[in-house]
Amino acid sequence: MPSTAKRNFDENRQDVEQLWLIHQEVAGGGVGRKYGVDVLNRAAIVFITACWESFVEDVATEAYDFLLTNVRTALDVPSKVRDMVTRPLFEQKDSRKVWDLADAGWRPLLAAHRDATLGRWIGTLNTPKSGQVNGLFEDLLGISRISLNWSWQNMTSEQAEKKLDHYVTVRGNIAHRTEHDETVYKNWGSDYLGHVESLVSKTEGAVSVHLLLATGKTPW
Repeated sequence: MPSTAKRNFDENRQDVEQLWLIHQEVAGGGVGRKYGVDVLNRAAIVFITACWESFVEDVATEAYDFLLTNVRTALDVPSKVRDMVTRPLFEQKDSRKVWDLADAGWRPLLAAHRDATLGRWIGTLNTPKSGQVNGLFEDLLGISRISLNWSWQNMTSEQAEKKLDHYVTVRGNIAHRTEHDETVYKNWGSDYLGHVESLVSKTEGAVSVHLLLATGKTPW
Protein backbone atom coordinates (compact mmCIF):
# COMPACT_ATOMS: atom_id res chain seq x y z
CA MET A 1 0.00 0.00 0.00
CA PRO A 2 1.43 3.41 -0.90
CA SER A 3 1.79 6.24 1.57
CA THR A 4 -0.99 8.77 1.97
CA ALA A 5 1.44 11.29 0.49
CA LYS A 6 1.81 9.16 -2.66
CA ARG A 7 -1.95 8.75 -3.00
CA ASN A 8 -2.35 12.52 -2.67
CA PHE A 9 0.31 13.01 -5.33
CA ASP A 10 -1.48 10.66 -7.73
CA GLU A 11 -4.68 12.62 -7.21
CA ASN A 12 -3.01 16.01 -7.62
CA ARG A 13 -1.24 15.02 -10.85
CA GLN A 14 -4.64 14.61 -12.49
CA ASP A 15 -4.68 18.41 -12.85
CA VAL A 16 -1.72 18.07 -15.21
CA GLU A 17 -3.49 15.37 -17.21
CA GLN A 18 -6.48 17.70 -17.49
CA LEU A 19 -4.24 20.44 -18.87
CA TRP A 20 -3.00 18.11 -21.59
CA LEU A 21 -6.56 17.17 -22.53
CA ILE A 22 -7.29 20.87 -22.97
CA HIS A 23 -4.04 21.19 -24.93
CA GLN A 24 -5.17 18.50 -27.36
CA GLU A 25 -8.63 20.06 -27.73
CA VAL A 26 -7.09 23.44 -28.56
CA ALA A 27 -4.14 22.40 -30.71
CA GLY A 28 -5.03 18.91 -31.88
CA GLY A 29 -2.85 15.84 -31.73
CA GLY A 30 -0.94 16.19 -34.99
CA VAL A 31 2.79 16.71 -35.37
CA GLY A 32 4.44 20.10 -35.62
CA ARG A 33 4.71 23.17 -33.46
CA LYS A 34 1.53 24.19 -31.66
CA TYR A 35 0.52 27.82 -31.35
CA GLY A 36 -1.56 29.50 -28.67
CA VAL A 37 -0.95 26.80 -26.05
CA ASP A 38 2.25 28.03 -24.44
CA VAL A 39 0.24 29.18 -21.43
CA LEU A 40 -0.93 25.59 -20.91
CA ASN A 41 2.63 24.29 -21.17
CA ARG A 42 3.81 26.83 -18.61
CA ALA A 43 0.90 25.98 -16.31
CA ALA A 44 1.91 22.31 -16.46
CA ILE A 45 5.40 23.15 -15.17
CA VAL A 46 3.88 25.14 -12.31
CA PHE A 47 1.39 22.40 -11.43
CA ILE A 48 4.00 19.63 -11.51
CA THR A 49 6.24 21.61 -9.17
CA ALA A 50 3.30 22.15 -6.82
CA CYS A 51 2.58 18.39 -6.86
CA TRP A 52 6.21 17.66 -5.97
CA GLU A 53 6.27 20.31 -3.25
CA SER A 54 3.09 18.94 -1.69
CA PHE A 55 4.38 15.38 -1.80
CA VAL A 56 7.63 16.33 -0.04
CA GLU A 57 5.77 18.14 2.72
CA ASP A 58 3.20 15.36 3.06
CA VAL A 59 5.60 12.41 3.13
CA ALA A 60 7.97 14.15 5.56
CA THR A 61 5.12 14.91 7.96
CA GLU A 62 3.55 11.47 7.57
CA ALA A 63 6.91 9.79 8.19
CA TYR A 64 7.67 11.84 11.27
CA ASP A 65 4.26 11.16 12.79
CA PHE A 66 4.77 7.44 12.16
CA LEU A 67 8.19 7.63 13.83
CA LEU A 68 6.82 9.49 16.83
CA THR A 69 3.98 6.99 17.27
CA ASN A 70 5.92 3.77 16.72
CA VAL A 71 9.43 4.31 18.02
CA ARG A 72 9.93 2.14 21.12
CA THR A 73 12.46 4.16 23.10
CA ALA A 74 14.22 7.48 22.77
CA LEU A 75 17.40 5.62 21.79
CA ASP A 76 15.62 4.30 18.69
CA VAL A 77 15.13 7.84 17.42
CA PRO A 78 17.78 8.61 14.76
CA SER A 79 20.79 10.20 16.44
CA LYS A 80 20.66 13.28 14.20
CA VAL A 81 17.10 13.95 15.34
CA ARG A 82 17.97 13.36 19.01
CA ASP A 83 20.82 15.84 18.75
CA MET A 84 18.60 18.51 17.23
CA VAL A 85 15.85 17.95 19.81
CA THR A 86 18.15 18.19 22.83
CA ARG A 87 20.39 21.00 21.59
CA PRO A 88 17.97 23.79 22.64
CA LEU A 89 17.79 22.31 26.15
CA PHE A 90 21.53 22.56 26.63
CA GLU A 91 21.73 25.98 24.99
CA GLN A 92 19.40 27.31 27.70
CA LYS A 93 22.03 26.39 30.31
CA ASP A 94 19.30 25.44 32.75
CA SER A 95 20.12 22.07 34.34
CA ARG A 96 16.48 21.60 35.29
CA LYS A 97 15.54 21.32 31.62
CA VAL A 98 17.08 17.86 31.41
CA TRP A 99 14.08 16.60 33.39
CA ASP A 100 11.92 17.40 30.36
CA LEU A 101 13.38 14.19 28.93
CA ALA A 102 12.37 12.02 31.88
CA ASP A 103 9.87 9.19 31.50
CA ALA A 104 8.06 9.83 28.19
CA GLY A 105 8.87 13.54 28.22
CA TRP A 106 10.95 13.15 25.09
CA ARG A 107 7.83 12.50 23.00
CA PRO A 108 6.39 16.03 23.42
CA LEU A 109 9.86 17.37 22.64
CA LEU A 110 9.89 15.34 19.43
CA ALA A 111 6.47 16.75 18.52
CA ALA A 112 7.76 20.27 19.11
CA HIS A 113 10.77 19.49 16.92
CA ARG A 114 8.43 18.47 14.10
CA ASP A 115 6.52 21.74 14.26
CA ALA A 116 9.68 23.86 14.48
CA THR A 117 11.42 22.06 11.64
CA LEU A 118 8.44 22.19 9.32
CA GLY A 119 8.00 25.85 10.11
CA ARG A 120 11.65 26.49 9.26
CA TRP A 121 11.73 24.55 6.00
CA ILE A 122 8.24 24.73 4.50
CA GLY A 123 8.73 28.30 3.31
CA THR A 124 11.83 27.31 1.36
CA LEU A 125 9.88 24.52 -0.33
CA ASN A 126 8.21 27.13 -2.50
CA THR A 127 11.34 26.35 -4.51
CA PRO A 128 11.60 22.60 -3.81
CA LYS A 129 15.05 22.02 -5.25
CA SER A 130 17.28 19.17 -4.13
CA GLY A 131 19.07 21.26 -1.51
CA GLN A 132 15.88 22.28 0.26
CA VAL A 133 14.49 18.75 0.11
CA ASN A 134 17.72 17.28 1.49
CA GLY A 135 17.74 19.81 4.31
CA LEU A 136 14.17 19.08 5.35
CA PHE A 137 14.62 15.30 5.47
CA GLU A 138 17.92 15.55 7.33
CA ASP A 139 16.65 17.94 9.99
CA LEU A 140 13.27 16.27 10.45
CA LEU A 141 14.07 12.57 10.05
CA GLY A 142 17.84 12.30 10.23
CA ILE A 143 18.15 11.11 6.61
CA SER A 144 21.41 12.43 5.25
CA ARG A 145 21.02 13.61 1.63
CA ILE A 146 17.95 11.67 0.62
CA SER A 147 18.73 12.62 -2.98
CA LEU A 148 21.43 9.92 -3.00
CA ASN A 149 18.49 7.53 -3.49
CA TRP A 150 17.40 9.30 -6.67
CA SER A 151 19.01 7.02 -9.20
CA TRP A 152 17.66 4.59 -11.77
CA GLN A 153 18.56 3.31 -15.21
CA ASN A 154 20.47 5.98 -17.16
CA MET A 155 20.04 8.46 -14.29
CA THR A 156 22.56 9.10 -11.52
CA SER A 157 21.57 10.90 -8.33
CA GLU A 158 23.63 13.92 -9.41
CA GLN A 159 21.83 14.04 -12.75
CA ALA A 160 18.48 13.67 -11.00
CA GLU A 161 19.29 16.61 -8.73
CA LYS A 162 20.33 18.82 -11.64
CA LYS A 163 17.25 17.95 -13.68
CA LEU A 164 14.91 18.69 -10.78
CA ASP A 165 16.68 21.95 -9.99
CA HIS A 166 16.50 23.02 -13.64
CA TYR A 167 12.76 22.55 -13.87
CA VAL A 168 12.12 24.20 -10.52
CA THR A 169 14.13 27.17 -11.78
CA VAL A 170 11.95 27.28 -14.90
CA ARG A 171 8.91 27.21 -12.64
CA GLY A 172 10.29 30.14 -10.65
CA ASN A 173 10.87 32.16 -13.82
CA ILE A 174 7.32 31.47 -14.96
CA ALA A 175 5.74 32.28 -11.60
CA HIS A 176 7.67 35.46 -10.93
CA ARG A 177 7.87 36.94 -14.42
CA THR A 178 4.58 35.61 -15.85
CA GLU A 179 6.42 34.12 -18.80
CA HIS A 180 9.65 32.21 -19.28
CA ASP A 181 12.27 33.72 -21.60
CA GLU A 182 12.00 30.69 -23.88
CA THR A 183 9.00 28.95 -25.35
CA VAL A 184 7.86 26.16 -23.04
CA TYR A 185 7.00 23.04 -24.99
CA LYS A 186 4.56 20.30 -24.06
CA ASN A 187 7.30 17.66 -23.98
CA TRP A 188 8.98 19.62 -21.17
CA GLY A 189 5.96 18.91 -19.01
CA SER A 190 5.91 15.24 -19.99
CA ASP A 191 9.60 14.91 -19.22
CA TYR A 192 9.28 16.80 -15.93
CA LEU A 193 6.29 14.80 -14.74
CA GLY A 194 8.02 11.51 -15.51
CA HIS A 195 11.07 12.70 -13.58
CA VAL A 196 9.03 13.76 -10.57
CA GLU A 197 7.15 10.46 -10.57
CA SER A 198 10.50 8.67 -10.28
CA LEU A 199 11.61 11.02 -7.50
CA VAL A 200 8.39 10.35 -5.61
CA SER A 201 8.89 6.59 -5.88
CA LYS A 202 12.54 6.70 -4.80
CA THR A 203 11.87 9.14 -1.96
CA GLU A 204 8.94 7.13 -0.61
CA GLY A 205 11.02 3.94 -0.73
CA ALA A 206 14.01 5.49 1.06
CA VAL A 207 11.81 6.92 3.80
CA SER A 208 10.09 3.56 4.26
CA VAL A 209 13.42 1.78 4.79
CA HIS A 210 14.56 4.47 7.21
CA LEU A 211 11.40 4.09 9.31
CA LEU A 212 11.59 0.31 9.25
CA LEU A 213 15.11 0.43 10.67
CA ALA A 214 14.06 2.88 13.40
CA THR A 215 10.78 1.27 14.47
CA GLY A 216 10.85 -2.31 13.20
CA LYS A 217 7.59 -1.61 11.37
CA THR A 218 6.78 -0.93 7.74
CA PRO A 219 4.98 2.42 7.44
CA TRP A 220 3.15 1.70 4.18
